[in-house]
Amino acid sequence: MLRLSSPLLRSAARFRHAPARALPAAAAASHSSASDPPQLMSNSEAFVETLVAHGTQDVFGIVGSAFMDALDLFPLAGIRFISVQHEQNAAHMADGYSRVTNRHGVCIAQNGPGITNFVTGIAAAYWGHSPVVAITPECATIGKGLGGFQETEQLPLFEPITKWQAHINNGARMSELTGRAFDIAMNERGPTQLNIPRDHFYGENTTRIARPHR
Repeated sequence: MLRLSSPLLRSAARFRHAPARALPAAAAASHSSASDPPQLMSNSEAFVETLVAHGTQDVFGIVGSAFMDALDLFPLAGIRFISVQHEQNAAHMADGYSRVTNRHGVCIAQNGPGITNFVTGIAAAYWGHSPVVAITPECATIGKGLGGFQETEQLPLFEPITKWQAHINNGARMSELTGRAFDIAMNERGPTQLNIPRDHFYGENTTRIARPHR
């Protein structure tokens, strides 16, 4: 069930009949203070709000159950999900998008084979100094190391072709580490990886949304 407990999503909802291109900027401008008080929200809301705070308007990828809870919030936040035929396309499109717009290119896919298909595109972004944020949902923490559905070690694959990597080991750090991935991608001009176990999209925490640091 979709909720509007967090301020940026409520702000975005007020403008939901406006052109989608204007939504994230309008929402972020309404709540741009670094002194915003912490809010109780779901981890998915914290993730999506941080995308909005960093100006995300488009995300390239293939729909997967690993991040469905967050994906359901994209329309409310004014984020357009651009579905592709193959995950490699998503990474290349995020790279091209960032080169043309000088903004973050964001890609996301299903854990395991969906994420391994990002490698070539992220490598191209690395050598092109493109501020791409690769969001890599992972199998649930409870099944880690048991050879569960589509499990693979996702961080080592991208270590030599990213500027920075983060693994969400607690949902309370969702906004902090998501924001850092965006900041480092832009400030160091290269791709970053945000690895999120699928169970950490769920649950609630009192969160202060991470704002851009440029």
